[in-house]
Amino acid sequence: MFEFHNFDRCHLTVVEQHALFKKGLEDELARATAHLTAPLLASRADRHNHKVMAAAYRIVARVPHDTAAIPHEIVESEIDDRWTPPEIMLLWKVLQFLVTPMSVSRTSAKEDLQALGAPVNDGTCREGRSHLLRGYAEAHLRVGEAHARGIDIARLSPIALLDENWSDVAQTIAAPPTHHVDDEMPLVSQPEIATVSGGNLFFAKITNVRFSEQLEELHETMFEDHNWQPDNGKTRHMLEVFAWLTGDKAMSDYEPADIKEYVRRLRRIPKGFNWGRLQVKGAMAEPFDPASYPILNPSKRRSDRTINSHLTKLQSASNILKLTYWMHRHGFGMVMNFQEARKRIEADDSDPKRMPLTEKNLVAIYGLPLWQGGGGCNARVKPAQTPMVYQDAAYWVPLLGTYAGMSREEACGLELADVEIDAVTPYVLVRANMTKSKDGKTPGGLKRSSRRRALPLHTELLRLGFADYVAAIKEEGWDRLFPELYGKINKERGYVRWMKPGGPRFYGTAWRYIIDAAHAIAPLPQTSDGKHADFHSQRTFHYSAMAGEGVSEALLARHVGHSGRTTGAKNYNRRALALGEEKELAERMAVLQQQVLSVTSHVPKPTSVSLLPINKRSRVGSALGRNAAKHFLA
Repeated sequence: MFEFHNFDRCHLTVVEQHALFKKGLEDELARATAHLTAPLLASRADRHNHKVMAAAYRIVARVPHDTAAIPHEIVESEIDDRWTPPEIMLLWKVLQFLVTPMSVSRTSAKEDLQALGAPVNDGTCREGRSHLLRGYAEAHLRVGEAHARGIDIARLSPIALLDENWSDVAQTIAAPPTHHVDDEMPLVSQPEIATVSGGNLFFAKITNVRFSEQLEELHETMFEDHNWQPDNGKTRHMLEVFAWLTGDKAMSDYEPADIKEYVRRLRRIPKGFNWGRLQVKGAMAEPFDPASYPILNPSKRRSDRTINSHLTKLQSASNILKLTYWMHRHGFGMVMNFQEARKRIEADDSDPKRMPLTEKNLVAIYGLPLWQGGGGCNARVKPAQTPMVYQDAAYWVPLLGTYAGMSREEACGLELADVEIDAVTPYVLVRANMTKSKDGKTPGGLKRSSRRRALPLHTELLRLGFADYVAAIKEEGWDRLFPELYGKINKERGYVRWMKPGGPRFYGTAWRYIIDAAHAIAPLPQTSDGKHADFHSQRTFHYSAMAGEGVSEALLARHVGHSGRTTGAKNYNRRALALGEEKELAERMAVLQQQVLSVTSHVPKPTSVSLLPINKRSRVGSALGRNAAKHFLA
């Protein structure tokens, strides 16, 4: 019974309370006296500053850590007749800019409780935070009293200030006044606070917690605060890369120069690098050694766009950390500003970052045996004695990219409910759904809200039997349009989800073999840095084809799912709602048919839908004389 009670207690013992108070006292004394004890920071101090700081800490101790605005009555309860107007004004400024409810966050209190071995729950976190702030207030009371007594703190042993009988100790210390203490309020805007050795002069607190040690909680907070969908570990990977490339320092040892060094080091990591996991496996299992990564040839460097994406994620992290470990020493502003390191991307029409597939490339793709008649599983792009045309993701996803302008993930993640064949204008709906869900709980798959759209089905898709394929999949009982991309049938006849489903599965088993085989017939366009056209280049082709003379930018934006650039486009252009969805869809269908000409006229219409067993679908294999698994696009 005692063990159960001890485990479940939501209060602190007297010993634990005293330990937290003493820790708060010790930590804040270091900051409150740093401007006197550190020669480079020497400046005039005043007892009024410490009086205000002590009151501010007592005030924030009386409200929860996530309080947005401190009630006026709580502030006024700390003010009596002995406060001068300048002191009252400074107190309000300090509470606005320096001492906030997050001066001791729930996370900080939790860490200190864990260090003591005390129970960690809502009750003890609230109580522990209060005792830490009580210690902060006491630190300023003692420093203020030392100033009032004329004690030279720069020559005073820190042990004396920490003594539990401080008032008695102060009486016995003989030290001449270091300056005259006026009754008038000095002309200072706020108290001096600085860090001590072990940190730097930028942050309000020092800590031994390293970046990697708080990464898990930071990652969770980023997704919770922004309501992000799971991203298969991409955000976590970027945080781990930052920790690795910067030496995984203590949080309070970071400084703005680390951002520039991080970018320089990231530029030395070649494209296609096998990172591994921080402190677990691969390259990041060992500390980063700059000597092992020389300056790269430009063709092997990561693009500015890629580096900018890392910096954007890290900026989101910094926005959270500026309230905890990376709080500015003055309580406002940002020390670690990753946005400043972003490179401006200048568009160069003569040197695009992605080349579109040409009509010649697309004709070559759809001239492969996969669409003309070839072998079965792992022989789809090879001639066969008894040629067959099988329909699955390998057959339809490229066509949806060409004729609907869908991205790889959008096409691979379609569900039967997203396809409407019987409408006046047949269409597919791009939206979040459970097939593309990352966590199995919430619908996923939309890069941004503007990507939700209805896409009219080009007549070539209908000619090639898309409606018959949809009906065949429905008859099999699937919800997903391409079930083989998301799982397989095991020996127990159960459906088992792939570890990397959807687009990655399609690329690995189908697309790289298709595009490699087509490259041997009609070489793919390349950018100046050697990047070949890829699946997304179909989206570029589709947009370029649609952008004919007289086609409005607004129609193009709605069709491909781009967000509006102007206030009118963002807030007022609701054409589908105003004129009716069918009218708007028909308008785009007319432009689609007129601008996106057929590149599949040489593809025969299948007389019936032939489906391979699900475990063999969309497994293409290399063309004759090629090995795309090892020598891709060689």
